[in-house]
Amino acid sequence: MRRWALTVICSLAGLVQARAESPWIDEATIAPFVFRSEFPLRDVDGLVQELGELQADLHETLGLDFRDRPVEIHLFSGKWSYQKYVSSRSPGGEKRQALYLPGQDAGRVYAYRHRDLETDVRHEATHALLRNSLPYVPLWLDEGLAEYFEVPRGARLNDNPHRKSLQWAIRFGWKPRLEALEAKREMLDMGGKDYRDAWGWVHFLLHGPPEAREEMAAYFAEIDSGRAPVPLSERLKRRLPDLERRVIQHLK
Repeated sequence: MRRWALTVICSLAGLVQARAESPWIDEATIAPFVFRSEFPLRDVDGLVQELGELQADLHETLGLDFRDRPVEIHLFSGKWSYQKYVSSRSPGGEKRQALYLPGQDAGRVYAYRHRDLETDVRHEATHALLRNSLPYVPLWLDEGLAEYFEVPRGARLNDNPHRKSLQWAIRFGWKPRLEALEAKREMLDMGGKDYRDAWGWVHFLLHGPPEAREEMAAYFAEIDSGRAPVPLSERLKRRLPDLERRVIQHLK
């Protein structure tokens, strides 16, 4: 009897210790996302529900299919606990407000509570879902899609902050240069205007002429096949000889 009681006490003590060592106080699963949070998830219920629909949005918008692989969303109550946790998993990654790390078993998104938490999580979750669908996505397109999907669904068409920024840039002579974006290979190569321009191209691909959307779909199919794809800039120029004018007119 005493041994049984001692076993129960030890088991309970181990459970309490495990909970004490874990930072998570709330967890939930809305496939493919697994949420773990240092604060109650009810505080960000809108974000949780939005992410639950994000994969379906990407499928409907981009025509992509997805592997059955989870994406873990780790939410921290503050910057200090976020930096402590991330620094041991991705040295240098703690300097960012949010981070996506690919993995063989699951993709993982890390973010801490701040004013732009929801935007950051939608952005990084988009990266994770794209990785669950395609072998790779070129940097500019990966970021352009993440910028497009980082705003709430109702704001994607007309209310992304990049829209007004590009409209002002067009007034001062901005020209679309997709080849320049395609040449960028490292995150450090991407500046703020590059993210804006990548968003502009994605908006054109999704909401511009049908030929642009068709070429994007063919581009994805070629990536998925394992073949080296023809650059999207070449595809678009072949289908739309007046490409520059069409892009500027669309964004205006």
